[in-house]
Amino acid sequence: MPADVADGRPGLLLEAALRDGVAEEEGWRVRRDGSRFWATVVVRPVREEDGGLLGYAYVLRDLTQRRRDMRELEQFRRLVQSVRDYAIFLLSPSGQISTWNPGAERLKGYTSGEAIGRHFSIFYTEADRLRDHPAHELEIAARDGRFEEEGWRLRKDGSSFWANVVISAVRDDGGALLGFAKVTQDLTDRRAAERALREANERLERSNQELERFAAVAAHDLREPLRTVSGFSDLLRERYDDALDERSREYLGHIGSAVTRMERLVSHLLAYARGGHGGAPQPVDVASSLEHVLAELRAMIDERGARVTIELTPGTVVLADPVDVDAVLRNLVSNAVKFGDAHAPVATVRSAAVGDRWRVEVLDNGAGIDPSERPRIFWAFHRLPAGAGAPGTGLGLTIAQRAVERHGGEIGVDDGPGPGSRFWFVLPGA
Repeated sequence: MPADVADGRPGLLLEAALRDGVAEEEGWRVRRDGSRFWATVVVRPVREEDGGLLGYAYVLRDLTQRRRDMRELEQFRRLVQSVRDYAIFLLSPSGQISTWNPGAERLKGYTSGEAIGRHFSIFYTEADRLRDHPAHELEIAARDGRFEEEGWRLRKDGSSFWANVVISAVRDDGGALLGFAKVTQDLTDRRAAERALREANERLERSNQELERFAAVAAHDLREPLRTVSGFSDLLRERYDDALDERSREYLGHIGSAVTRMERLVSHLLAYARGGHGGAPQPVDVASSLEHVLAELRAMIDERGARVTIELTPGTVVLADPVDVDAVLRNLVSNAVKFGDAHAPVATVRSAAVGDRWRVEVLDNGAGIDPSERPRIFWAFHRLPAGAGAPGTGLGLTIAQRAVERHGGEIGVDDGPGPGSRFWFVLPGA
């Protein structure tokens, strides 16, 4: 190197060889083309038989690749030593521990002095050791290059933890087995959380089943007296209409309206309770489903003087329970008619493909929904202040949300292109 020449380094190296019989050093050297390489240099004096100096033997070896490998190895060692959440260490071909990182000490409780040299089976339960499971792991890793599993492992103090274990075979360039690299992660907290979630889901499923059974019984028991009240009310009208004054007829009308509202509420409660138990998904033509829904809502549409515009893309077919699709469209279209413009309500139903799914929108031309109310719009029994006087149970949108999400879809509401609101749902395409 030019700097070494300027400092007289070559002469100093010869002086050291002459004085000590040999001089060695490692450093940068320069090739003819100006490129550098890392070299080890050995210089020895060559003498005549009488001891006179003839010259020097100069041996130069290129260690650039070895230096690069050593630096990479050192960086990797620093990386492994910095890891605290994983136990990372090497095993000999027979399973003795040869390295130990701080993560291993933290996880397993052994210091490096206590662990290095011992067989890695010390981390296994007695049952695993009796069936020779540690040796089985190494056998598979040597055969396939890798072994992975989750299971119970032991700490130094005898406590157990649920671990994810990965063992990889380490071989030289010729394929000879040098040993194994072992990485262990403590998943005890995750396993406990998954178990708690599974148990919570099981409890929720049992609660839903109990709720459904209760709702079915309650609906039956409530409908019987409602039918009785409705029957006697109709009978009074038929047989004694001439004897009834205007106020009596008004009271009978109130009774009939109350019975109708109660029957609707009972039906919605039953549908809400059954929200997690829909039929099997099948191809559903949205246009056909909408035709059925509009036929059911015809009286309401005519009463409001509403106009329903259909702009469905041809081939809008979703994969869902037909009853669920009907329920979603029924609730969204009836709301659009109910909460549209007071004088000329307009509801628009349209669709568009979104990848392999279909997005169906139902727009109205009403006053819209305050953004602060939107997070609660799908809550059970939640009703908007603007719709407090309109007929309804506060369950329609909740039922629609359950029906859509049961099939892996999404439902929401945002502003329409003009005045009013745009409700939408997305379902998988068939």
